[in-house]
Amino acid sequence: MISSDALMLAALTGILGAPHCIGMCGGTVSGFALNADIGAWRAVTAYNLGRVTTYTGLGLLMGTVGSFVDVAGKLAGVQGIASIAGGLLILLWVFRKYALPLASWGPLRIPRLRRWSERLRSRKDGAAVYLSGILLGFIPCGMTYAMQMNAAASGQAWSGALLMAVFGLSTLPALYFAGLFAGVIKRTLRRHVLKIGQMVAIWIGMVSILRGMAANGWIPSIHPWLW
Repeated sequence: MISSDALMLAALTGILGAPHCIGMCGGTVSGFALNADIGAWRAVTAYNLGRVTTYTGLGLLMGTVGSFVDVAGKLAGVQGIASIAGGLLILLWVFRKYALPLASWGPLRIPRLRRWSERLRSRKDGAAVYLSGILLGFIPCGMTYAMQMNAAASGQAWSGALLMAVFGLSTLPALYFAGLFAGVIKRTLRRHVLKIGQMVAIWIGMVSILRGMAANGWIPSIHPWLW
């Protein structure tokens, strides 16, 4: 069973990564909030419920995959390596704007689903916004990749799903802010938020790497919420 410390770290990652989330997804959620017929609050809620649904499903999948290597992971340090890899992905995203080419195999690459996604964006009802959130939950993001690595390292399907659900829910305050105040946030403020998001992402990436090193006994462990 996944530890409370791991869930707390996932929640802190989502909360402290608020500027990063606003920079990555703020424009999308703002568009739904401003254009949907169901009102800004309901539109933001529907979009984020769809996104969290995708995150939870990905966590379930990664946890299932991780369960097959759980024993080997404990013996060979695979869990620690997964944390290191997740941290490196975040740093690569910040400094090089590089993400794993997972999007090329994602559902949005399927022509029929891509056309469906485009039709959903032209609609303005709650169901369309929710389904759009599900599809757009597959958008490449270094921070999400890092959490997926941790979901796999949990070694259990439901533990992975729970971890990703907690992470997704902890990003809600930032995206509610971006969606509900989209019309009053100035461009200069958005640039500052993006810069703060980059600094937070760097910190999270470094902590993920240090946690992986501590898990393998390469460096001393400081605290379960850090490394």
